[in-house]
Amino acid sequence: MISKVSIFKISNICAVVGAIALFAMAPPSKAQSPVGVAAVVNDDPISIIDLVERIKLVAVSSNIRMTPEKSNEIAPQILQQLINETLQLQEAERRGIEVTEADITRGKTLIEQNAGLPDGTLDAFLEQRGIAPGTIENQIRPQVAWQRLLGSMRSQVEISEAEIDENLQRIINNQGKPRNRVQEIFLPVDNPQDSTRVYQTAQEVLGALQQGADFSALARQFSASASAANGGDLGWLYAGELAGDLQQAVNQLEPGNVSAPIQTIRGYYIIKLLDRRVGDAGAITDVRLDLYQLFVPLSQSMPKEQIDAKVAVLRNTQETANSCQALANVAVDLGSEMSGEMKGISPNELSGPVAQAITNLQPGQPSNIVQVDGGALLVMICNKTEESNLPDRKDIENRLMMERLDILARRKLRELRRQAFIDIRM
Repeated sequence: MISKVSIFKISNICAVVGAIALFAMAPPSKAQSPVGVAAVVNDDPISIIDLVERIKLVAVSSNIRMTPEKSNEIAPQILQQLINETLQLQEAERRGIEVTEADITRGKTLIEQNAGLPDGTLDAFLEQRGIAPGTIENQIRPQVAWQRLLGSMRSQVEISEAEIDENLQRIINNQGKPRNRVQEIFLPVDNPQDSTRVYQTAQEVLGALQQGADFSALARQFSASASAANGGDLGWLYAGELAGDLQQAVNQLEPGNVSAPIQTIRGYYIIKLLDRRVGDAGAITDVRLDLYQLFVPLSQSMPKEQIDAKVAVLRNTQETANSCQALANVAVDLGSEMSGEMKGISPNELSGPVAQAITNLQPGQPSNIVQVDGGALLVMICNKTEESNLPDRKDIENRLMMERLDILARRKLRELRRQAFIDIRM
């Protein structure tokens, strides 16, 4: 098949902008009347209404203030995205892949969770903002179908034990370096002649981010990476897990900052650094404590002699106890029902005074007396475990698999575009 792609003209874009203004003011039911075709992909049309509604959806989900100028900037990219989605859905249908209403519902639920919306309110939320019914379903359906198609391609990818060993060793070698929590937006360059256009799109996305647009929402709308479904969130990464140019850009960012477009052989990346953890203790180990708490109740209504006696018991225990069992024996003598052992506690879960009291304590060493609501207590570390939270071999294999599937997906989409008849009519 021959692919026919024309260049956007300013006059045609302005017509789209006018349509956006018109349909933004009209009730959703009126926005269903056909007003023309933006493109034809094989035998399937993409209407101007489809384009208008998707631009409105991008504006709402990304917190972009949609001006006519901004519409001009993003319309070509949005239309290309609609063309890609049409090709993806056509290929999935050709292979007998179905998307059910339950799949759509799960997709909506995920969007609601990411946006902090109550369950089942997404449709009403969008309708109140002038988004026509069905617009969000039209975005979810090809995403689900394409992910299932990619799942069927897993058998084409082999990850060797040597590759896993190499990745794991690189992570181990970088244990003393910071870990970074990173988000990405990836815009692929499938043909060298498209590089300038894709770079312009990356600059437009960056401009929207600088004006307050939501990174996660833009990643879901524009990014061609598998992480797009998670708002571009790559999670916590060790030094060396990203390619050199991307790692260098991350190293220069402060938490909350966004990079300029980064050119690679695959396309352009925009990176956001969400957080950074420095140092081995916080970066590579998960500390768990078994604690014993010896608690004595105190109140202002108690006679002073009684309070002094209880505090004296704590002081004597602090000086003599050398095990959690010794604290437990005192608790039995006192009849202290609020004393007891706590297992598998993270230091981050403890209240400030207790966390401070156990700092630098060795197992079997009682803490200083800690004043808390309703009384006072001693705390002792019975056992301390430190487990590496390095990714295991399965985690590394899954990440490598997703990278390979990303490459296969882009290769497949390029193939579909080459074989398709694409007629852009604007």
